[in-house]
Amino acid sequence: MEPTSQNPKTPTSQNGTDNNAARAHIQRSLDEAQAGSAELAAQGKEILRDSAAQVREALSRTTDQAAQYVQAQPLKSLLMAAAAGAAIAMLAGTVGKRHGHS
Repeated sequence: MEPTSQNPKTPTSQNGTDNNAARAHIQRSLDEAQAGSAELAAQGKEILRDSAAQVREALSRTTDQAAQYVQAQPLKSLLMAAAAGAAIAMLAGTVGKRHGHS
């Protein structure tokens, strides 16, 4: 009797069938994973598109409200803008001194 590298309990034809079934199972799993990832990507695109539209709408509303406020209260708007500019300049000066950029 010659020694063989195959398992003596499992015939060669059975190994081939088992391997084919395993390959088919792996391929189905990969196909399902790919389809699932494609669906998730499509959902992500749709969510991103909807979110971007909502942000554009909110920005448009805010811009319109700001323009209306400036038209209704021009002096107050000017004073607020000057105060904000002064605060930013002071903050930038403080940060610049801390980092040695004076």
